[in-house]
Amino acid sequence: MARDATLAGGGLTLPFEIWASPEPTFARIDASTFRDQLAETGHEARDTDLDLLASLGVGGTRYPVLWEKTAGPSGELHLEWAARRLERLRELGISPIVTLLHHGSGPVSTDLVDPEFPERFAAYAGAVAAAFPWVRRWTPINEPLTTARFATLYGHWYPNRRDDRAFGHAIVHEALAMLLGMEAIGRSVPDATFTITEDLQSFTALDAGVEAFVAHKRERMYLSIELVMGRVVPGHVLYAYLVETCGIAPALLARIVRHARAPDVVGWNYYPNSERALGTGADGETFNIAARERQAISPLPLLRAAHARLGLPFGISEVHVNGDEAARVAWLDARVADLVTLADDGLPVRMLGAWAAFGLVDWDSLLTRREGYTEDGVFTFAGPGDRPQPTAVAAAVTRYAAASTPSSS
Repeated sequence: MARDATLAGGGLTLPFEIWASPEPTFARIDASTFRDQLAETGHEARDTDLDLLASLGVGGTRYPVLWEKTAGPSGELHLEWAARRLERLRELGISPIVTLLHHGSGPVSTDLVDPEFPERFAAYAGAVAAAFPWVRRWTPINEPLTTARFATLYGHWYPNRRDDRAFGHAIVHEALAMLLGMEAIGRSVPDATFTITEDLQSFTALDAGVEAFVAHKRERMYLSIELVMGRVVPGHVLYAYLVETCGIAPALLARIVRHARAPDVVGWNYYPNSERALGTGADGETFNIAARERQAISPLPLLRAAHARLGLPFGISEVHVNGDEAARVAWLDARVADLVTLADDGLPVRMLGAWAAFGLVDWDSLLTRREGYTEDGVFTFAGPGDRPQPTAVAAAVTRYAAASTPSSS
């Protein structure tokens, strides 16, 4: 079935594009605490990082023009950094997939549960597109489901809520924001394409006491995508949850349906902890552990199921693990082999994205603690004032990029 992915560059042609992208999260941890991965990894200050990306031969990069970092207090836009970086990417022949919100909640004057969030985000998206009408590929909001969960169900990030009502409003606002944002982008870029990135998750029930909760979480994995596709209507398995439990007005869900648009491609993000096993402990409380502690894991059945349900072109848009170079290369090799298998089986695979090109910091605590815990990526973590160095992952990405198929979308 799958061809030996380690032959990349030696006769293997990969039927999908290779991306490499920096970690750009700008997260509001609480009302007064912010984490800026572009600054903390040093990428923001190093224009030369773009030449490092070009040295890999990749076709695309998910690149940030973030709302929180670009919009001034009076609504003015500061696009100088973005203009310099995007123009340089164009010169280097790397296609930017522009991200406007990455685990953020917008400027301090708004947040995910603000009813005005969708319109305000759309206005920002339209202004950025008007400034860069040559940019064709857009990711309005990265991992909307994950951001909503972390901010409104688990309390990790602002507005630090832990209730279904907040979650429902956050995910619905994000969905409408993405749709209105793509409409606004389309006024300057009529052929703009819509990439949505989201977690690829699985959930296993270890006992009957958690089966209903696990079934809910399995359905919830698709919620952000099915919202923008216009599928969340009366009769959808989560419609009653949104209306009755979360307090979402049916008129708001109907408005989303009127603006619905299927993404052109789904970028699934898959990590060793993406698959979870849930059970009931001796104290009666639900526990949640990584499924890999009990069994081998693989994204293949999850990707097949996601395509069967959604019918959309897809790829894996973040390929990274916390480990040494050998572990990171092995994880990359395995994900390339997975996508080759799916493409050989006729599925519409479009991309593989090497992630955290210049490393990341403090993701072991989801950015909630400032401990300076760094991870290397494609290149070494350098931080401000230093220069990243290529790792064995960079050599592997270069081989795969040389064997890859340029995108036509």
